[in-house]
Amino acid sequence: MTRDDLRLVAEDLGYLAEWGPDITDREIRHGSAVLRRLLVEDVYGAAWRAVGWKKQPKLIAVSIDEIASPDNLSKIVYAIAAGANFRGIQMACMMMNKGSSPIGQELGPPLRENGYPGDREFSLSAYLSSLSGVVDGKTFNRREVIKYIANVKGGVHLSAKERKAEAKLVARLGKIEKKIMVHTTDGLLVELVAIGQAVGASTDAQSFIKHVREMS
Repeated sequence: MTRDDLRLVAEDLGYLAEWGPDITDREIRHGSAVLRRLLVEDVYGAAWRAVGWKKQPKLIAVSIDEIASPDNLSKIVYAIAAGANFRGIQMACMMMNKGSSPIGQELGPPLRENGYPGDREFSLSAYLSSLSGVVDGKTFNRREVIKYIANVKGGVHLSAKERKAEAKLVARLGKIEKKIMVHTTDGLLVELVAIGQAVGASTDAQSFIKHVREMS
């Protein structure tokens, strides 16, 4: 990667770091394309390695594995990890389940300043594969959320082959999207905000931004 390439990655991470509670739907849709490039296409990971840093970036985000275990999936109407400061409300670990009793284990304490119950540290690849939510017992991960929003609402330009490969994902997440509303907002948009805020606020992202600026 050239220095200009690294600078662009640092700028994109800086843009995510600015995502606050007043982010608009338009900014979220635009940000989905940024997240797809950085995370799904692994541009952030490639830039990390290009500056000589080992392995991959890490971040802290909400995990709902404890409440959405395989044994509980059939009981879950919907659940989303979230972990977002969104329109004046802190949103995390939201779930509705069948029956008269709660399910799942107690979530651990926050690991970061202004963090959320259920926080855990992820490598970037593990984070993308981690559970983002459950609807009617069917799961979806964070990579799928980014792809779906970027594909359907973010205006990313995919080849015909790429669109064909993701057609089933779009159809599946489209059905899920209609079933999740959080604070009068599409739940998948809340998930995307949580992803952007977790990445942008991470210590590793801030370290990378600082390093690239000092290279200039």
